[in-house]
Order: sequence, then structure tokens, then C-alpha cells
Amino acid sequence: MGFLSVNGMLMTYNEYEALVGQYKAQGIFQFIKLFETHKDKRILTKDLHWGEEIEYSLYSFKPAERSVKLSCDANDIIQAANFGVDVDNCCLNSDFKLLPEFGDWMIEAVPENPYNSYADPQELLSCFCKISLR
Repeated sequence: MGFLSVNGMLMTYNEYEALVGQYKAQGIFQFIKLFETHKDKRILTKDLHWGEEIEYSLYSFKPAERSVKLSCDANDIIQAANFGVDVDNCCLNSDFKLLPEFGDWMIEAVPENPYNSYADPQELLSCFCKISLR
């Protein structure tokens, strides 16, 4: 999905619910504008790069209370991982970076650099290995 920033106050679900239709319409409008702007552009296959992402949801388990709650620690985890801090003796891999996702209870892991042309079979196969390390 990519990095989302907030310019203003966060909304509660009830405040957001009334605006869902507007957000959907705006998203469709933006897609159409982008399509119209770029539909005639041609890019050589060798210049096409791609990536993938894994999205994680953070939970806090409390077996004694028999409860599972969303854990809003994404910012702390992202800061620690992206700046090389070893969290819980976890060996960090520098081939990817963590980014915020939808809320403070979600993280996405993306490759540090995009993959090369999708026409290269070795590049496609390298994706599997990189994902398995995350």
C-alpha cells in the first residue's frame, strides 16, 4: 500500500463511516485521472521494476485473561527495526524495511530496493527466498 501520513486529526470509526462513500468516489476519480494521464506512455520491459509486501497485524496475547487485543506498537517496532536495534534477540535483515500500514497495529515489510524486470526468471525466484526470510 505504501506510506500513509495523517494531516490533521484521526477520526473515530463513527466519524469515518459517514464519509466512506466520498472516499470511494474520490479514489475512483483519482484512478481515472491517473489512467488518462498515463495511458499512452510506453515503458521498455527492462525499465519496469516491481516489488511485493507482507502486511503484519500486531496482537497482544494474554493467556491468563484469555484475551487477544490489537497491539498499537507499530511505530516503536518500525523505529527499532529500521535503525538496526535488535529487538528480542531477533536478527534483523537489511534487505527489507518496515513501513506503517493502516493503523498503529499494522506494519508492512517491503524490499529495500525494487526487483528488476519481471521478465528475468532469476529475479522472480529471488522473491520467494526474500519473503521467506521475513
